[in-house]
Amino acid sequence: MNTPSPVELCTNCLRAVTNHRPWCADVQTVSPPKEGDIVEDPLLGRVPLISVYTRQQAIEDGTLVDCTQGIFDQLNRQAGLKFDVAMTASAFNRYVAISDELKPMQDLTGRYWDVIWMFRDAVLKAGEVGELLFEFYCIPNGQGYQTNEKRGLSPDHRRVTLKAVCGTGDRGEPCITFMLPDED
Repeated sequence: MNTPSPVELCTNCLRAVTNHRPWCADVQTVSPPKEGDIVEDPLLGRVPLISVYTRQQAIEDGTLVDCTQGIFDQLNRQAGLKFDVAMTASAFNRYVAISDELKPMQDLTGRYWDVIWMFRDAVLKAGEVGELLFEFYCIPNGQGYQTNEKRGLSPDHRRVTLKAVCGTGDRGEPCITFMLPDED
């Protein structure tokens, strides 16, 4: 019986050394914060962390959808996105996931591409910003209108506004999170 050889991981991006993250050569990561660590607060000065909820925990519990895997990562790279990407579950389930009624007409790849391409277009127009509202058209999952949706090209289509927040992940790695405008 052949056992697979262990995959060597990069200590910086934590991916196989044959598949580094696009930012790996430019950013040195650090250990993620933990309860009790002393941090610098702009108002309070040096204070201990009482509680920590990491991006990884949010991905594991389903609050965030990791978009750095498989086809999503390939699309991110094709669009020129160098940062790690995640979406809130509410945004992903409404605008990217495929409902049974949409399966004959659309696919996950195309729906995700629409989001990241329109984000890319908005970034090119806006320049460097930490938070950005951008729009795209889609047929959302579910009934009715959300507060971030306006009528689109037909009664089923919506002009959707999402928010993109650029920041650092658990270990200081660059990341983008797509979410509904009222989420943080």
